[in-house]
Amino acid sequence: MVSKQFSFRLADEVVEALEALQLEGESLNQTAQRFIAESLGLSTASPKKLSTPVDIKELVKEEVRSQLEELRGKLKAR
Repeated sequence: MVSKQFSFRLADEVVEALEALQLEGESLNQTAQRFIAESLGLSTASPKKLSTPVDIKELVKEEVRSQLEELRGKLKAR
């Protein structure tokens, strides 16, 4: 599979949101790559880990996605 390298800056609040999504042992770049792939509906090879009967990381991801969508809406309104 051919891949392309991307390089761009992210606002501090976006970096903080990505940090909240990091899996154990995962770099911030890997987190961003996984998040983009998952957001596009593409499969990732990372295993799903449940910390409790409720997947806390999934809840955090949903909240971050919600906040990002809200921010995107505000940016489009400008």
